[in-house]
Amino acid sequence: MKFTDITIIYNPNSTGDSERLAINLQKDLRTQLPKATVQCLPTKYAGHARHLANDIAEATKKPLIISSSGDGGYNEVINGIIDSGNPDAVCAVLPAGNANDHSRTMQDAPLLDLIIKGKVTQIDLLKVVVRKVGGGVTTRYAHSYIGLGLTPVVAVELNKHTLNAFREMLVAIRAFYKYQPFKIEHADTVIKLDSLLFANINQMAKILTLAPKNRPDDGKFELISFPAGHKWQLFKRLAKAAANRLDPPQRISRYQFTALKNMPLQLDGEVMKLPYGSQVTVASAAKALKTII
Repeated sequence: MKFTDITIIYNPNSTGDSERLAINLQKDLRTQLPKATVQCLPTKYAGHARHLANDIAEATKKPLIISSSGDGGYNEVINGIIDSGNPDAVCAVLPAGNANDHSRTMQDAPLLDLIIKGKVTQIDLLKVVVRKVGGGVTTRYAHSYIGLGLTPVVAVELNKHTLNAFREMLVAIRAFYKYQPFKIEHADTVIKLDSLLFANINQMAKILTLAPKNRPDDGKFELISFPAGHKWQLFKRLAKAAANRLDPPQRISRYQFTALKNMPLQLDGEVMKLPYGSQVTVASAAKALKTII
Protein backbone atom coordinates (compact mmCIF):
# COMPACT_ATOMS: atom_id res chain seq x y z
CA MET A 1 0.00 0.00 0.00
CA LYS A 2 1.34 3.44 -0.95
CA PHE A 3 0.69 6.11 1.67
CA THR A 4 0.02 9.66 0.48
CA ASP A 5 -1.34 11.30 3.66
CA ILE A 6 0.83 10.74 6.73
CA THR A 7 0.54 12.44 10.11
CA ILE A 8 2.91 11.94 13.02
CA ILE A 9 1.44 12.90 16.41
CA TYR A 10 3.95 13.65 19.16
CA ASN A 11 4.06 15.04 22.70
CA PRO A 12 6.36 18.08 22.92
CA ASN A 13 6.46 17.75 26.71
CA SER A 14 7.41 14.09 26.72
CA THR A 15 10.26 13.06 28.99
CA GLY A 16 11.47 10.85 26.12
CA ASP A 17 12.40 11.63 22.53
CA SER A 18 8.89 11.92 21.12
CA GLU A 19 9.43 15.22 19.28
CA ARG A 20 12.93 14.49 17.98
CA LEU A 21 11.97 11.05 16.70
CA ALA A 22 8.83 12.44 15.05
CA ILE A 23 10.75 15.16 13.22
CA ASN A 24 13.46 12.73 12.11
CA LEU A 25 10.86 10.29 10.78
CA GLN A 26 9.12 13.13 8.95
CA LYS A 27 12.40 14.04 7.19
CA ASP A 28 13.09 10.43 6.26
CA LEU A 29 9.57 9.88 4.93
CA ARG A 30 9.69 13.03 2.83
CA THR A 31 12.91 11.72 1.28
CA GLN A 32 11.67 8.17 0.74
CA LEU A 33 8.09 9.10 -0.26
CA PRO A 34 8.43 12.44 -2.08
CA LYS A 35 4.83 12.34 -3.36
CA ALA A 36 3.35 11.94 0.12
CA THR A 37 2.18 14.72 2.41
CA VAL A 38 3.89 14.23 5.79
CA GLN A 39 3.05 16.46 8.73
CA CYS A 40 3.91 16.49 12.44
CA LEU A 41 1.28 17.55 14.98
CA PRO A 42 2.06 18.24 18.67
CA THR A 43 -0.39 17.42 21.42
CA LYS A 44 -1.41 20.20 23.81
CA TYR A 45 -3.08 18.33 26.68
CA ALA A 46 -3.82 14.84 27.99
CA GLY A 47 -6.21 13.10 25.61
CA HIS A 48 -5.45 15.46 22.73
CA ALA A 49 -3.92 12.68 20.61
CA ARG A 50 -7.29 10.93 20.58
CA HIS A 51 -9.03 14.06 19.31
CA LEU A 52 -6.34 14.71 16.68
CA ALA A 53 -6.49 11.13 15.39
CA ASN A 54 -10.29 11.29 15.22
CA ASP A 55 -10.26 14.57 13.28
CA ILE A 56 -7.66 13.30 10.81
CA ALA A 57 -9.45 9.99 10.22
CA GLU A 58 -12.76 11.80 9.66
CA ALA A 59 -11.26 14.32 7.22
CA THR A 60 -8.97 12.00 5.23
CA LYS A 61 -10.06 8.94 3.29
CA LYS A 62 -6.98 6.73 3.77
CA PRO A 63 -4.63 8.35 6.30
CA LEU A 64 -1.62 6.83 7.99
CA ILE A 65 -1.55 8.14 11.56
CA ILE A 66 1.64 7.52 13.52
CA SER A 67 1.97 7.98 17.27
CA SER A 68 5.47 8.95 18.36
CA SER A 69 4.98 7.74 21.91
CA GLY A 70 4.87 4.85 24.29
CA ASP A 71 1.92 2.54 24.78
CA GLY A 72 -0.23 5.18 26.48
CA GLY A 73 0.00 7.72 23.68
CA TYR A 74 -0.67 5.03 21.12
CA ASN A 75 -3.76 4.02 23.10
CA GLU A 76 -5.16 7.51 22.57
CA VAL A 77 -4.52 7.34 18.82
CA ILE A 78 -6.18 3.97 18.28
CA ASN A 79 -9.22 5.13 20.24
CA GLY A 80 -9.43 8.25 18.10
CA ILE A 81 -9.35 6.16 14.94
CA ILE A 82 -12.05 3.83 16.23
CA ASP A 83 -14.13 6.88 17.22
CA SER A 84 -13.98 8.14 13.62
CA GLY A 85 -15.52 5.00 12.13
CA ASN A 86 -13.11 5.20 9.19
CA PRO A 87 -12.34 1.57 8.19
CA ASP A 88 -9.49 2.64 5.90
CA ALA A 89 -7.46 4.59 8.46
CA VAL A 90 -4.12 2.95 9.22
CA CYS A 91 -2.06 3.57 12.34
CA ALA A 92 1.39 2.74 13.65
CA VAL A 93 3.53 3.49 16.68
CA LEU A 94 7.01 4.99 16.66
CA PRO A 95 8.39 3.83 20.03
CA ALA A 96 9.30 6.92 22.03
CA GLY A 97 8.31 6.21 25.62
CA ASN A 98 9.27 4.15 28.63
CA ALA A 99 6.46 1.69 27.94
CA ASN A 100 6.94 0.31 24.42
CA ASP A 101 5.43 -3.15 24.92
CA HIS A 102 3.37 -3.03 21.73
CA SER A 103 6.21 -2.11 19.39
CA ARG A 104 8.66 -4.48 21.08
CA THR A 105 6.37 -7.50 20.76
CA MET A 106 4.72 -6.65 17.41
CA GLN A 107 7.24 -4.87 15.18
CA ASP A 108 10.02 -6.90 13.60
CA ALA A 109 11.81 -4.05 11.75
CA PRO A 110 12.34 -0.27 12.03
CA LEU A 111 9.10 1.63 11.41
CA LEU A 112 10.52 3.54 8.43
CA ASP A 113 11.28 0.27 6.63
CA LEU A 114 7.82 -1.08 7.42
CA ILE A 115 6.14 2.05 6.03
CA ILE A 116 8.18 1.92 2.83
CA LYS A 117 7.28 -1.75 2.47
CA GLY A 118 3.63 -0.72 2.80
CA LYS A 119 2.19 -3.93 4.20
CA VAL A 120 -0.96 -3.32 6.23
CA THR A 121 -2.11 -5.87 8.82
CA GLN A 122 -5.42 -6.09 10.63
CA ILE A 123 -5.16 -6.95 14.31
CA ASP A 124 -7.60 -7.48 17.16
CA LEU A 125 -8.23 -4.89 19.81
CA LEU A 126 -9.49 -5.37 23.34
CA LYS A 127 -12.84 -3.65 23.87
CA VAL A 128 -14.06 -2.77 27.34
CA VAL A 129 -17.61 -1.62 28.01
CA VAL A 130 -18.35 -0.22 31.49
CA ARG A 131 -21.99 0.16 32.54
CA LYS A 132 -22.24 2.26 35.68
CA VAL A 133 -24.84 2.05 38.43
CA GLY A 134 -27.55 4.60 37.75
CA GLY A 135 -26.80 4.77 34.03
CA GLY A 136 -23.94 5.79 31.80
CA VAL A 137 -21.84 3.63 29.51
CA THR A 138 -18.15 4.07 28.70
CA THR A 139 -16.46 2.19 25.85
CA ARG A 140 -12.71 2.11 25.36
CA TYR A 141 -10.23 0.06 23.34
CA ALA A 142 -6.75 -1.23 24.11
CA HIS A 143 -4.08 -2.48 21.74
CA SER A 144 -2.10 -4.54 24.26
CA TYR A 145 -3.74 -5.16 27.63
CA ILE A 146 -6.50 -4.32 30.08
CA GLY A 147 -5.79 -5.04 33.71
CA LEU A 148 -6.88 -4.73 37.32
CA GLY A 149 -4.83 -5.26 40.41
CA LEU A 150 -1.13 -5.73 40.86
CA THR A 151 0.20 -6.97 37.54
CA PRO A 152 -0.54 -3.82 35.53
CA VAL A 153 0.56 -1.66 38.47
CA VAL A 154 3.92 -3.42 38.52
CA ALA A 155 4.14 -3.13 34.74
CA VAL A 156 3.74 0.63 34.86
CA GLU A 157 6.44 0.88 37.55
CA LEU A 158 8.83 -1.31 35.59
CA ASN A 159 8.31 0.71 32.43
CA LYS A 160 9.57 3.80 34.26
CA HIS A 161 13.04 2.29 34.47
CA THR A 162 15.78 1.00 32.20
CA LEU A 163 17.16 -1.70 34.45
CA ASN A 164 18.45 -5.24 34.38
CA ALA A 165 16.23 -8.16 35.32
CA PHE A 166 17.40 -8.23 38.94
CA ARG A 167 16.76 -4.53 39.53
CA GLU A 168 13.37 -4.78 37.83
CA MET A 169 12.40 -7.59 40.15
CA LEU A 170 13.25 -5.33 43.10
CA VAL A 171 10.89 -2.72 41.66
CA ALA A 172 8.17 -5.37 41.48
CA ILE A 173 8.80 -6.40 45.10
CA ARG A 174 8.45 -2.83 46.36
CA ALA A 175 5.27 -2.34 44.34
CA PHE A 176 3.35 -5.20 45.91
CA TYR A 177 4.39 -4.69 49.54
CA LYS A 178 1.66 -2.07 49.97
CA TYR A 179 -0.76 -3.75 47.63
CA GLN A 180 -4.17 -5.11 48.73
CA PRO A 181 -6.26 -7.66 46.76
CA PHE A 182 -9.65 -6.81 45.26
CA LYS A 183 -12.99 -8.56 44.75
CA ILE A 184 -15.19 -8.93 41.69
CA GLU A 185 -18.30 -10.95 40.92
CA HIS A 186 -17.97 -13.26 37.92
CA ALA A 187 -20.49 -15.92 36.87
CA ASP A 188 -22.52 -15.32 40.07
CA THR A 189 -19.44 -15.99 42.21
CA VAL A 190 -17.42 -13.53 44.30
CA ILE A 191 -13.73 -13.87 43.48
CA LYS A 192 -10.84 -12.36 45.44
CA LEU A 193 -7.82 -11.64 43.24
CA ASP A 194 -4.38 -10.09 43.29
CA SER A 195 -4.43 -9.46 39.56
CA LEU A 196 -6.70 -9.87 36.54
CA LEU A 197 -5.22 -9.27 33.13
CA PHE A 198 -6.58 -9.47 29.58
CA ALA A 199 -3.71 -9.41 27.10
CA ASN A 200 -3.37 -9.08 23.35
CA ILE A 201 0.43 -9.40 23.49
CA ASN A 202 2.63 -12.11 24.94
CA GLN A 203 4.97 -9.89 26.99
CA MET A 204 4.72 -6.75 29.08
CA ALA A 205 7.00 -4.55 31.17
CA LYS A 206 10.15 -5.78 29.40
CA ILE A 207 10.52 -9.05 31.30
CA LEU A 208 7.07 -10.42 32.17
CA THR A 209 6.14 -13.19 29.73
CA LEU A 210 2.42 -13.90 29.58
CA ALA A 211 2.17 -16.44 26.76
CA PRO A 212 4.49 -18.46 24.49
CA LYS A 213 3.77 -16.33 21.41
CA ASN A 214 1.72 -13.48 19.99
CA ARG A 215 -1.61 -14.28 18.37
CA PRO A 216 -3.12 -10.82 17.81
CA ASP A 217 -5.55 -11.67 15.03
CA ASP A 218 -7.55 -14.75 16.00
CA GLY A 219 -10.42 -13.09 17.85
CA LYS A 220 -9.22 -14.20 21.29
CA PHE A 221 -7.03 -12.86 24.09
CA GLU A 222 -5.07 -14.21 27.04
CA LEU A 223 -6.76 -14.32 30.45
CA ILE A 224 -4.25 -14.28 33.31
CA SER A 225 -5.61 -14.23 36.86
CA PHE A 226 -3.73 -14.44 40.15
CA PRO A 227 -5.97 -15.55 43.05
CA ALA A 228 -5.45 -13.61 46.27
CA GLY A 229 -2.96 -15.26 48.58
CA HIS A 230 0.09 -14.68 50.72
CA LYS A 231 2.71 -12.24 49.48
CA TRP A 232 5.20 -15.03 48.87
CA GLN A 233 2.73 -16.77 46.55
CA LEU A 234 2.28 -13.59 44.52
CA PHE A 235 6.03 -13.07 44.37
CA LYS A 236 6.43 -16.62 43.10
CA ARG A 237 3.94 -15.99 40.28
CA LEU A 238 5.71 -12.79 39.24
CA ALA A 239 9.06 -14.56 39.31
CA LYS A 240 7.64 -17.30 37.08
CA ALA A 241 6.41 -14.65 34.63
CA ALA A 242 9.85 -13.03 34.60
CA ALA A 243 11.44 -16.43 33.95
CA ASN A 244 8.93 -17.33 31.19
CA ARG A 245 7.48 -20.15 33.27
CA LEU A 246 3.84 -19.18 33.73
CA ASP A 247 1.33 -21.92 33.04
CA PRO A 248 -0.30 -21.51 29.60
CA PRO A 249 -3.05 -18.92 30.02
CA GLN A 250 -6.68 -19.40 29.11
CA ARG A 251 -7.64 -17.96 25.72
CA ILE A 252 -11.11 -16.47 25.49
CA SER A 253 -13.07 -13.92 23.46
CA ARG A 254 -15.29 -12.44 26.19
CA TYR A 255 -15.30 -11.94 29.97
CA GLN A 256 -17.86 -10.21 32.20
CA PHE A 257 -17.66 -9.13 35.82
CA THR A 258 -19.03 -6.66 38.36
CA ALA A 259 -16.71 -4.39 40.35
CA LEU A 260 -17.32 -4.77 44.09
CA LYS A 261 -15.32 -1.65 45.02
CA ASN A 262 -13.97 1.49 43.40
CA MET A 263 -10.78 0.53 41.60
CA PRO A 264 -8.48 1.63 38.77
CA LEU A 265 -8.68 -0.10 35.41
CA GLN A 266 -5.62 0.15 33.20
CA LEU A 267 -5.63 0.15 29.41
CA ASP A 268 -2.15 -0.01 27.91
CA GLY A 269 -0.93 1.87 30.99
CA GLU A 270 -3.62 4.55 30.81
CA VAL A 271 -5.80 4.58 33.92
CA MET A 272 -9.57 5.00 34.11
CA LYS A 273 -11.74 4.84 37.23
CA LEU A 274 -14.02 1.87 37.68
CA PRO A 275 -16.84 2.79 40.10
CA TYR A 276 -18.36 0.36 42.58
CA GLY A 277 -21.11 -1.74 41.05
CA SER A 278 -19.97 -1.23 37.46
CA GLN A 279 -20.80 -4.06 35.09
CA VAL A 280 -17.77 -4.63 32.90
CA THR A 281 -17.48 -6.57 29.66
CA VAL A 282 -14.10 -7.20 28.03
CA ALA A 283 -14.31 -8.62 24.52
CA SER A 284 -12.12 -9.14 21.51
CA ALA A 285 -12.79 -6.69 18.70
CA ALA A 286 -11.63 -9.01 15.94
CA LYS A 287 -9.38 -7.39 13.33
CA ALA A 288 -10.70 -3.96 14.28
CA LEU A 289 -7.48 -2.04 13.57
CA LYS A 290 -5.42 -1.62 10.44
CA THR A 291 -1.79 -1.18 11.37
CA ILE A 292 1.81 -1.59 10.27
CA ILE A 293 3.83 -4.17 12.19
